[in-house]
Amino acid sequence: MAAGNTTNSKIYTVSGLNQRIRNDLENSFSDIWLEGEVSNFYFHNKKHMYFDLKDESSKIKIVMFYQDNHKLIFDMEEGLHIIVNGYISVYEKRGEYQLIAADARPVGKGSLILAFEQLKEKLLNKGYFDEKIKKKIPLLPQKIGVATSRGGAVLQDIVSVLRSRSDNFHLIVRDVNVGGTTSAGDICEAIKDLCEYGVDVIIIARGGGSLEDLWAFNSEELALKIHNCRIPLISAVGHQTDYTISDFVADLRAATPSVAAENVMLDKKKMILDLNRIRSSMEEKLGARIRSRKEQLGFLIDRKYFKKPLTLLSRAYQDIDELSRDIMDNISSVSKNKRLEYRHHASRLEPAKISVKIRSHRLLLRNTWMRWNNSFIKHKDSKKNKLESSLANLEKSNPVAILKKGFSAIYDGSTGKAVKSVGDTGIGRLIRLLLEDGTIRARVLEVDHKKPEIGKKSEN
Repeated sequence: MAAGNTTNSKIYTVSGLNQRIRNDLENSFSDIWLEGEVSNFYFHNKKHMYFDLKDESSKIKIVMFYQDNHKLIFDMEEGLHIIVNGYISVYEKRGEYQLIAADARPVGKGSLILAFEQLKEKLLNKGYFDEKIKKKIPLLPQKIGVATSRGGAVLQDIVSVLRSRSDNFHLIVRDVNVGGTTSAGDICEAIKDLCEYGVDVIIIARGGGSLEDLWAFNSEELALKIHNCRIPLISAVGHQTDYTISDFVADLRAATPSVAAENVMLDKKKMILDLNRIRSSMEEKLGARIRSRKEQLGFLIDRKYFKKPLTLLSRAYQDIDELSRDIMDNISSVSKNKRLEYRHHASRLEPAKISVKIRSHRLLLRNTWMRWNNSFIKHKDSKKNKLESSLANLEKSNPVAILKKGFSAIYDGSTGKAVKSVGDTGIGRLIRLLLEDGTIRARVLEVDHKKPEIGKKSEN
């Protein structure tokens, strides 16, 4: 056949050929799995995903539409090693073949683990786990809210622990489905209801299980709800080794539901023991201080100056008298010396000059005497004023002054101890009343434990 002869050849249009190839590819590769690394990832308007899947030497275009990609529990991202399931088709407008993906799974780790790690890193970067924003759990909440399954053993464990620690608590239970991948919304609603009810603390709890069983507590929806919750919230999910996203976001993570109950209610018995121990310590310290003050008071009472305060004045008077004698002796000594000097010089001077000097020395002597005398008077007055001030202050603080106002001090007639309370004596006991001007000995006829009202006259 000559070149260019098209008599027996079918001629295709471009669109027709692309459609034929598309049908052939879709029929031949209708359900395949393809492994590779995500490259050139583009998430158009958060709806449809477009990316390349490549290996060491080749690549193929992948399209994953919203109706399929919204079912993924992990985030598709650049460089992720995955396997995708779908069929081969042709984008006729460009004549490019591509794989239309219906499902995708990470290679090397499960989808749930990858989704957990991705969400944890995302929320960590947003500051959801920051200890500075976590609220304090109240020590004695009036209302405790619990979001869990009413029919599970978890609720019984919480109630049992609360009863063992206190016989008075108010528990609000919000029944909620806490299992599976679809219960995150129910738990969010439960948190909302408990906040509206007005509880003081919230516990979200469930028992242990697989990663799939606990997955509701790994959702971004629940993490956001916990982060924005105005009530302090405790996450008690699974066993001690189980960790969920809610544990990291919550104000407190409890290893088990029972531990959560311990964290919201103080142990009443332990609290009473602690209070008794504190009271005993305070009583011991107070008793020691009272004993110390009694010893100091006893020491002061036994002092000579306390019993006879005028003793202080006697010494002051003696000091003044001695100072006065010293001043007079000094004046006499100076006068004597001046007279001797005068006589010595008088014998050597002419009578006329002597008379002049005598008058001069007399004037000087008189002035000196006046200065000494004035100085002595001022000094004496100063000492006298200080002495009178000290006496007045001493008189104010003198316990004897209290007796002058009509009060008396009462002592036991046998032991000599001070009677400070009606419990320190009894009917028939001898007592001694110390007054300003003497002592009265008496015997107790009656003891009335009723406290007296100051200023009210006795009916007797």
